[in-house]
Formats: sequence, C-alpha cells, structure tokens
Amino acid sequence: MNDQSTHRVFISYATPDRDRVIPYYNWLRERGLDAWIDCRSIRPGQNWDFEIKRALDKSSFVVAFISSNSYNRRGYVQRELKIALDNLSEKLVDDIYIVPVILDDDVGIPEQLKGIQCISGSDVQCKEKISDAITYQLGRLGVQVDQTQRKQDIYWTSKTLRESWDGLPGYEFEAQLLSFTSDTYPNAYQIGDYLQGRMLDQLFRHRLNKLSQISDFYNYGQEKFSRTNTYDAHCGTPKLKGRVISVQYAVHWYGAGAAHSNFHFETHVFSLDPLARIPTLESMFSEPSKALSIIQDAIRKQLKSELPLKTEANHNFGTDWIERGTDKWEDFSAFVLAEDSIDLMFAPYQVASYAEGAKFAEVPYEMIVNLMRPDFRSLLGIEYLIHRPSAQQGIQPDGPASGGFSN
Repeated sequence: MNDQSTHRVFISYATPDRDRVIPYYNWLRERGLDAWIDCRSIRPGQNWDFEIKRALDKSSFVVAFISSNSYNRRGYVQRELKIALDNLSEKLVDDIYIVPVILDDDVGIPEQLKGIQCISGSDVQCKEKISDAITYQLGRLGVQVDQTQRKQDIYWTSKTLRESWDGLPGYEFEAQLLSFTSDTYPNAYQIGDYLQGRMLDQLFRHRLNKLSQISDFYNYGQEKFSRTNTYDAHCGTPKLKGRVISVQYAVHWYGAGAAHSNFHFETHVFSLDPLARIPTLESMFSEPSKALSIIQDAIRKQLKSELPLKTEANHNFGTDWIERGTDKWEDFSAFVLAEDSIDLMFAPYQVASYAEGAKFAEVPYEMIVNLMRPDFRSLLGIEYLIHRPSAQQGIQPDGPASGGFSN
C-alpha cells in the first residue's frame, strides 16, 4: 500500500514558470516518484482540462509553485489550488498533502496557504526538502492504513483496470478495483466483487461502441480525444467508522463530441456485520423528514458561506442554486460515513456552476444522532452522542427500527 510509485505527485505552476519548474519534475522522477506535470504528461489530441482535473484528483500530493507569475494570476493555477485545498480539508491535521514552493523571494505566501509550511526556492536544499516531505508522508500513509486495517481486521488492496479502443467513436476506460479480506468478516470479499461488478458494467457499456459506429458524425481526421468516450473512476482510501465502511469514487468522464468533460461522485457504504450495502442516507433514519430538514439546514449554511460576495444578484442566484440542489433526499446520494460526521459531495452543476467545481459539506453525527435508527447508531458506535446537548436538535426515536436496509 505504501509503494511510492503508486502515489502521484501533482505539480501545479503558472505556465511562464515552466522552465524553472521542469528541473523539480525531473528530480522527483529520478527518485522514483510518480511526478505529473501537464507539459510532459498530456499527449497531443488529449483534452487538457479533462486530463489535469483527473490527474489532480488521483494525486496523493500537490507541489504548488508560487511566483510573481502565479500569485495574482487568474486561471487554472488558482483552480488547481482550490481543488487541492478542498482535498486538504479531508486529511488529518498533521498530514502533508500540499507542499508550497515559493520561487520568488519577494512574493508573499498566499492567504489560502498560510498555516502550511512553505519551502523557499532559493534554499540550496529546496529539492531535497520537497522529496523529504513526500517520503515522510508516504511512511505515515503506510502506517495509518496498516493500523486502521489491523484495528478493524479488514484489509484491502487495489489494482487498475484499463482498456481502450480506437473507433468512431472509440473509448478509453480506466477504473480502480479494490479487493477485501478479513478473518472477522468472512464475507468482506463480496464488497470487492460488488464494486468490480459496477465497474465491469460500465466497461461493457463502452464496449457496445464497437457495435454502434457513427461514421456520419465521427471521422479519423478529428482529434482522437474528441471522438473518444472516456471514463476514469478512481477511489480514495476506504473510510471505516465502527462496523461501517465507505468507499468514495470520483468519476471523470467525457462523451465523444461534447463541449467539455465532467465528473461526479459515486459512493458505496456497507455495514460489515451483517455485510450489506446501505442504499441511501434516508434509510438510516427513523424520522426521515425531520432528519432531512436538519441536514438541509446544515449543508445550505456551509455552502452559502462559500458564495462570493460580488453582487447581490449573483449572491441570490447562488443561493437559489444551492437550495434547488439540496431539495430532496436524492440530492444527498453521494455520502460517506467518516469519523465524526456524514460527509457529502456535490458534483458540478448540482449546487454551483461548472467553473466552481465540486462542493463538499459535512453534518456532525451529534446533530442528527437522535433521529437515526438504533441499529445504525450501534453500527457506527455513536450511541454516546445522544446525551450531548447539541444532540437535542434531534428527537429520540421510539420503538424498534423498521426491518432491513430498505426505505
């Protein structure tokens, strides 16, 4: 799990700094790290926006080069930092994920990066310090994962399934597959079987392109990317809470001929004993309507607090968008059960524009624990939260839970 070649290092920089950044890329590659930089990793004909987004999402580290060219520069480097900072919010406090490198000594540390230890590009040991930070975190990642797996006696490994075909349209498919084993939970392997089945279903759909070629619309004179259906599903480290495990996939996809790529989240949550998939967030509550109201209120407050305060009209437009995208239970289909909260993900267009990217929010268990079904409180090991004052927003349910995991 902690082989450094399986952990990608994403290099974020402003285009005018390319010549200064390439030596760092070469240094990391020479040390066996899977460094990724757009000018070396994106092939002719590929959609650069799509490739950058999925490379960033699949990376374990972001080395952000800050200079006079990037500090106040609008464009992709700022979007990369925003995505990286969103990802950072899901890490442990002492995790190393973003490694800022200040290329110009007269450039201050950007506000959003204050609190993160930066490295000066003029430091003669700059490259070594970058490499040391990444190597240190790789060691921590291995220890953290191993400790978590041993504690719960459930172990996982991953592999990547890739397949492509050049046609009219063609397809490129890549999916990360997980395998699970456990002595305590002998059926745990079925989680991997289920996830693999989901991925194979997508692959089979793409293979149907071979039977439905459209030469009137696509031709080999077009750039390959524009005539290729592309699907990339990459998952993060599974999250364990009590006897519940959550797997989160970020799915990047592009439909041949479309104006731009897109992505969404797929989450799969399982109780380990009994081994069963928890189909919806709604199914976890004894009083779903009351729980929905509390979750809506918490999520909307978080998302609205992030709205840019440019004009009142724009702010109101953003508020309306958020409320439309959090109107019903189906809007909260992408969720994972984390250590202290229910974490929710929203794809582009759901609660904000495509340019603003994905959005994330969380609902602490103590806000809704009294409305949860007793069996789920037990599975998560959060019964102790019932007596906290903040848990009184919910209502203690009476009687046994309804049978099964269905609504």
